[in-house]
Amino acid sequence: MRTANTLHLNTERGWRGGEAQTLVLARGLAARGHRSLVVGRPGSALLERAVSSGLDAVPIPMRGEWDLRAARRLAELVRESGVNLLHYHTAHAVSLGTLATLFCGRRPAVASRRVSFSLRGGLLARLKYRYRIDRVIAVSEAIRRGLIAQGLPPERVVTVHSGIDLDRFARGDRARFRRALAAMSGSCPPEAFLIGTVGHLAAHKGLDCFLDAVALASRELPELRYVVVGRGERETAIRRRVMRLGLSEQVVFTGFLDDMPDVFAGLDLLVLASTSGEGSPAVLKEAMASGTPVVAAGLDGVEEIVEDGRHGLLTPPGNAPALARAMVILATDGELRARLAAAARERVGEFTIDRMIEQTEAVYRAVGAGQ
Repeated sequence: MRTANTLHLNTERGWRGGEAQTLVLARGLAARGHRSLVVGRPGSALLERAVSSGLDAVPIPMRGEWDLRAARRLAELVRESGVNLLHYHTAHAVSLGTLATLFCGRRPAVASRRVSFSLRGGLLARLKYRYRIDRVIAVSEAIRRGLIAQGLPPERVVTVHSGIDLDRFARGDRARFRRALAAMSGSCPPEAFLIGTVGHLAAHKGLDCFLDAVALASRELPELRYVVVGRGERETAIRRRVMRLGLSEQVVFTGFLDDMPDVFAGLDLLVLASTSGEGSPAVLKEAMASGTPVVAAGLDGVEEIVEDGRHGLLTPPGNAPALARAMVILATDGELRARLAAAARERVGEFTIDRMIEQTEAVYRAVGAGQ
């Protein structure tokens, strides 16, 4: 295909899974000869990493999704840069980008949807994902079904699972992470069986359920240790819950960490206790690629990655006793851990960056860009 000149718009300030996927996609497309112009908020983590990756990156101040000044600046950039495709990576980017096209003219446009939450705003939200949007890329079949149920035309919604760098996550250094963890907390011996949860510390991530499960598992196996990797708006509340449950000696908070291959290599078990919102969780795929066994809440998007009893153990969302039981089972059964990890490593080979990029290119061709 002829190369597309794509503007990737992401309106987030911080660094989460959606921003990581925006960067991976833009970088991968650039490696295939496309021009990837990344636009975001000034000082955002995404723009800083895009520049470090050698991508063209432009900051635009944004006061909200209907910021008229930002939309005009975006429209100027589209015209000046000869952009022939717009790719929106957040819900606010859809609004802002569509508003910009009223000033610079219609371009083929694609929107990514990475969470399974219902569209907020009722009729207006449904309209904004239809007006001047040629395709919506859902990162799981569950999200695709949900969008269609909310009124989006089936022919305009396509599933493209997010991809990960398999080689990178196969090269983690277990000892390095364990040393770093020991420096953070003397209560975590280097040889301890370590169970971790990784992600943004938000309400839908199920951290309360995870900690309740930790309390239950600790009664049976008090030698287990746990680590919470990430930051977020619920961090203070979660730390207080750890203290109330009397788990301060068992649970270590690391904050945000960049060397995730080392983290997964250092864990004996990853737990994803989310109660809603997950699309196609990269954290599960990354753990699987690292050979780390997984326990996860059986949400629709999760079940597209992990088959219960084959690639990991799935439990009902929000069920702390079931989660604790799965953790204890895997902590005490090394043969089961090895079998699940081996099957998971094979399974995750279906979620590569190359496959994601190829499928995204197919979407671009379908909307008339890069032809």
